[in-house]
This record gives sequence, structure tokens and C-alpha cells, in this order.
Amino acid sequence: LAGTFDLVFIDADKVGYDAYYEHALTLLKPNGAIAIDNTLWSGRVVLDAPEEMSPDTKALAVLNDKVRDDPRVDSMLLPLAD
Repeated sequence: LAGTFDLVFIDADKVGYDAYYEHALTLLKPNGAIAIDNTLWSGRVVLDAPEEMSPDTKALAVLNDKVRDDPRVDSMLLPLAD
């Protein structure tokens, strides 16, 4: 299945998002897109103090930073109905 999809949508257990993201990269065609649900997590990824974050919130915050800094992708954040 490598390189066969134009779009991968990630919406599953939040702690697993990093693994899903990495796997999605292997599945995409060149110039494909990954859409990741709940990246703002109702604002908790920026409003909660790191030591107070739930495992889900922390996983999303870490993934947001990873995607932002990932040289393999061009990223954008589209806040719709979060």
C-alpha cells in the first residue's frame, strides 16, 4: 500500500497519533495530504500547563510541535469547529 493514497485522515486514540502520522507518511503519494483531527483539543494543547496535561493532550501538543518542525512536510493549521 505504500505510496497509494492521496489523503490520509487521522482520528483515533490520541496517544497513538504519532505512530499513525509516521505510518501515514509511508502511505501517501507524492504531494498527498494528511488531515489530523482534534489538534487543538478545545484549546487544551496551549491552555493547560504541561504538568497538568492529560496523556491525550500531551500527545497532541507533542505531535503539533513535531509536524510544525518536520522537514518532510509543509504544514498548516485549519481551526474548524474545534
